[in-house]
Amino acid sequence: MLDSFGRKINYVRVSVTDRCDLRCDYCMPLDNQNFIKKKEILTIQNLITISESLIYLGIKKFRITGGEPLIRKGIRDYIEFLNSQKNKKNLEEILLTTNGTQLSNYAEFLFKNNVKRINVSLDSLDSKKFSLITNGGLLTNVLSGIKKASDLGIKIKINTVLLKDVNDDEIIDIVKWCSSNNFKLSFIEVMPIGDILKKRKDQYLSVEFAKKIINKNFGLIKSNHETSGPSKYFECKNINLTVGFISPISNHFCSTCNRLRVTSNGKIFPCLGDNGSEDLVPYLEAGQEMKLRKILSDVIFNKPEKHYFDINKESYIKERFMNTTGG
Repeated sequence: MLDSFGRKINYVRVSVTDRCDLRCDYCMPLDNQNFIKKKEILTIQNLITISESLIYLGIKKFRITGGEPLIRKGIRDYIEFLNSQKNKKNLEEILLTTNGTQLSNYAEFLFKNNVKRINVSLDSLDSKKFSLITNGGLLTNVLSGIKKASDLGIKIKINTVLLKDVNDDEIIDIVKWCSSNNFKLSFIEVMPIGDILKKRKDQYLSVEFAKKIINKNFGLIKSNHETSGPSKYFECKNINLTVGFISPISNHFCSTCNRLRVTSNGKIFPCLGDNGSEDLVPYLEAGQEMKLRKILSDVIFNKPEKHYFDINKESYIKERFMNTTGG
């Protein structure tokens, strides 16, 4: 389905929970207690109902996100539903974004259910720094889960958020590690989503910073590789690595955005960087399918042209954090 600007909208990111077993400062800081009430969390059947209508309207790619999606109760049932749709040729791809902590337990299940590509959010390869960023996470758990998934044949992409004076000294190490393990890699600019104690501009580092370091050390050639996500890819021919850069601040990609986001309490956001949303919960009862499809089609058609992120200004998205809308 096309929106009013002629963009083909065929990709949805479904946040199945806003809970996470890590507490990264830029995403879900310890002082953020704005969690969705448990009674408001969609049931798995609710998620299936919304997904069926989105598939009917032409959404072909589903990315399961959180919070951490693999801690969601009933997640296996939802993934099995999506797999059944893929087997019927109603979907092209089932994707997952995870912090990796639960991958050791879920890798075989994911592979069996046609989740063949996953993104792992990983901002440091230093165990002490990783623990600091995540407020107590164990890097060894994540790395063992990534290895198990990779050994099964799941394609891994590492997503690293650039954080000024935190992991900017690890860019070369992360590049080398991804190359040696045949993982793809994307560097991402921090986004001003949710009020935190720190100023976002003090965390912010442009992807151009990483790009210059990588080009100087390994060389960068523009790549023909494309996915349904926003990364602009390059090849490091000398070390056989595909590396992407996601630049919502320094060079936004709104003109080619093909995505919607559904939260775990049933709100649909046509734009991550816009406060506009629609509540789908009133349309989830039996017999409401036509109304639900009408709401969804209106949301798609009226998708905003662009966001207005400005790292130097106070965020206009205050109480919604990345763990709510998903990565």
